[in-house]
Amino acid sequence: MSALSPQKSTLVPQANTPMMRQFNAIKQQHQDKILFFRMGDFYEMFGEDAIQAAKVLQIALTARGKNTSTEPIPMCGVPYHAYEQYLNKLTTAGYTVAICEQMQDPTQAKGIVEREVTRIVTPGTTVSPQLISPDRNHYLFSMSLHLQKRRIGIALVDVSTGEFEVTEFALSEIQKLYDFIYQTSPQEVLLPQSRSEAESSFLEKIMQEIEKLLRIDPQTPSPTITFIDPYSFDHAVATQQLNQHFQTLNLAGFGLDQLPYGTAAAGAILQYLKETQKCDLSHITHIKQHSFEEFMLLDETTISNLELFHSHSGEIRHTLYGILNQTQTAMGARMLRRWIQQPLLDLESIEQRHQSVTELSQNLIFCEELRHQLAQIQDLPRIAGRISLPIAGVNDLLGLRESLLPLQELPNWFSHFTSLFLVEIMESFDPLEDVLTYLQTHLLEEPAKKLKEGGFIAHGISEELDRLRELTKDTKNILNQMIEKEREATGISSLKIKYNKVFGYYLEVSNAYKNSVPPHYIRKQTLVNAERFVTPELKELEEEILGAEERMNELEYTLFQEIKNQIIQHIPRIQNTATMIAKIDVISSFAYLAETQNYICPQMHRLESPPQLEIKGGRHPVIEQIDFEEPFVSNDVLLNEDHQQIMLITGPNMAGKSTYMRQVALCVLMAQCGSFLPAESATLSIVDRVFTRVGASDNLSRGQSTFMVEMNEAASILNHATERSLIILDEIGRGTSTYDGISLAWSIVEYIHHLGALTLCATHYHELTQLSSMKRVQNFNVLVKEDGEKIVFVRKIVAGEADKSYGIQVARLAGLPKSIIERAMVIMASLEETSSTPNLQLAHEEEVKEEEVLTQLSFFEEESPYLQELKQVDINHMTPMKALTYLDDLVFRIKSETKNSHT
Repeated sequence: MSALSPQKSTLVPQANTPMMRQFNAIKQQHQDKILFFRMGDFYEMFGEDAIQAAKVLQIALTARGKNTSTEPIPMCGVPYHAYEQYLNKLTTAGYTVAICEQMQDPTQAKGIVEREVTRIVTPGTTVSPQLISPDRNHYLFSMSLHLQKRRIGIALVDVSTGEFEVTEFALSEIQKLYDFIYQTSPQEVLLPQSRSEAESSFLEKIMQEIEKLLRIDPQTPSPTITFIDPYSFDHAVATQQLNQHFQTLNLAGFGLDQLPYGTAAAGAILQYLKETQKCDLSHITHIKQHSFEEFMLLDETTISNLELFHSHSGEIRHTLYGILNQTQTAMGARMLRRWIQQPLLDLESIEQRHQSVTELSQNLIFCEELRHQLAQIQDLPRIAGRISLPIAGVNDLLGLRESLLPLQELPNWFSHFTSLFLVEIMESFDPLEDVLTYLQTHLLEEPAKKLKEGGFIAHGISEELDRLRELTKDTKNILNQMIEKEREATGISSLKIKYNKVFGYYLEVSNAYKNSVPPHYIRKQTLVNAERFVTPELKELEEEILGAEERMNELEYTLFQEIKNQIIQHIPRIQNTATMIAKIDVISSFAYLAETQNYICPQMHRLESPPQLEIKGGRHPVIEQIDFEEPFVSNDVLLNEDHQQIMLITGPNMAGKSTYMRQVALCVLMAQCGSFLPAESATLSIVDRVFTRVGASDNLSRGQSTFMVEMNEAASILNHATERSLIILDEIGRGTSTYDGISLAWSIVEYIHHLGALTLCATHYHELTQLSSMKRVQNFNVLVKEDGEKIVFVRKIVAGEADKSYGIQVARLAGLPKSIIERAMVIMASLEETSSTPNLQLAHEEEVKEEEVLTQLSFFEEESPYLQELKQVDINHMTPMKALTYLDDLVFRIKSETKNSHT
């Protein structure tokens, strides 16, 4: 739920009981949240909270106080032992939930049970495994606005892993900011409450853009936008907050001294986390500057057009990420996503990755065994994150222990590495052997997994716990030992120990031995034939026996907290090891693909070197994996600054122009990520940006037509591309009239030619082929074979321009009605004869009789029912195929009526 329409929950009207007064007092502090109010075995919700929650959770809405004279209070509740599934539904719907716990045992309370809010869960701070995807980060964003300084500070944190980054943008780079937001896709954005009309106007625009950017799927809720006190964004306050958390004197060691506005955003986000999580966030161990100098920035359009993470078909496996993601761990999958989002710009870093892929791919058996070891490692960063939060459970400690076991084998595997990238990992790798030993000695080998029920602490950790376990295990033997001891001490052979609910355990002595009862026995009851006594020792034993299970559970919980605190001390080490594992996982994934999919290592040249892009036998990494019942055809590409800077590609639709251009762009991105390429060979210069203008469609959410979308994307390319960029243009200018489109496309190609950027440009405007007269523009086309009126797509890119468009033949393949195809052939013949706008009436008169023409002309009279029908048709809501089908049906009905009128 967006804060554009913030949730407001009112207090409940009835407060005539201590409990409801307590509820209202707590609710007063959390009016914009759903309050989970713990009452015994349930979390109860009251008033407006209950009304909203019952609707989202699909649970019964009841009322409290139905039988009183006051107005009943709406109420609903969820069981505390299963509350997370309900909490998840609320946060997914955009709500913030405050969890209010009972802070004392109700049996020990004098009066109302003490309660307080122990955690606040928001869409951006949830760490529930059911809600956060294992292969992507779950970000909370914070944005610090400084309109007078023309700067925006950004901080982002993943609470589940502890990753914390900061950066800044100039207001003139607002599109760069939006691209960054699109890449990271935060679930919640923190904004300062506006302090001026200018800020309000700017914030409104920011919120609208964020919601449009991140609403990829209409079924997905918009990101939650939360407004917080602008005081939290004060630089001095933020600096103090960060220094206090990281226990530093200044922030220079993190590189934040030159980022005052980013620092302000980071301090605000940290304060928000401490207020919501109610803990010290010990797993957030460092903060780093997000560097745009080291990585290529991919804009929203390029990410979408190249289907890097989301395919137009909705299939994740039909994306570049889906193909490259052969990782074995969750942290590896997340790192792969970041590598794709942030291709490298430094040649040395790229080559180090390539060398490590080469080393592993040359020994596939070793690589597969290594990947098998990695597959046994769970999500270490998120386990560490949960351990540091109040929600930690036994499963988290067990998951850590199980994941540390395979780590002990990895140093032996790493000793084989020789490439620099892997050697550096090997030299700094920490298998956390001491942490594993600690967990093995402190947890049972097969422990129970319910935190409050005990049964997970190992023997020998606590003498008291061991004694209590023995006590509950052998209660009968202990009582028998005591009775034998008392019989021997008193000489009363018939002495018995019995139990009832009134007295508990007691000693029973028959009247025959009552004179032998020692003075320290305390009489509790006299019967006809016997008397009953207790002793201090017996009462102490009784308390131990009856309270042993409860005490064991309490003791194990205390020991769990001690273990947890010990593990927290090692979280920085765990996070560092997890990073190493993730890197190895991605590299081994690349190596696996290189060998199994026949990928090759590209030869790379520095960003500063003359632009060059040469790929022989290149393939589309995604399309070649999809079964289209025909073999994928590889193609070459050559682009350079000397004679072939721009390739103008003509040819019919469906022939493979777009696939060809996309595969070139994807190969460039793969190479700069560190992956091998689907090709026979490749020599590439590093490019600073990849730009794409592919396809044409309206963007209704932004109120933009097809042509406006096209021109916006073209403008972004031309304003940001350099001579070191790669540009992909598909059908530029087709969203307007023919002459306008040709003129714009011509002018754009001329501009790019002067700019010097390597470019692939596909077009249906054959007039553009005349641009080959320019020095560095070359014509290419997609080879097509003709068989009568039929065509066969060869999928091969060859030099020269296409001599035909084959549009009608493609329409035939698409399944258009035969009558339309035949009519189109007639019109095309007329066009080719006149080389101008055809006289459609003349072309048609050859096929119809004069009286039929007169009848058809009557179709356009005001009284015609067909004209009336056409006026009601809304073609904007019809697909092209539906429009053609409707037109075919309309022509059939008109012809039928004409024929009937003559018979």
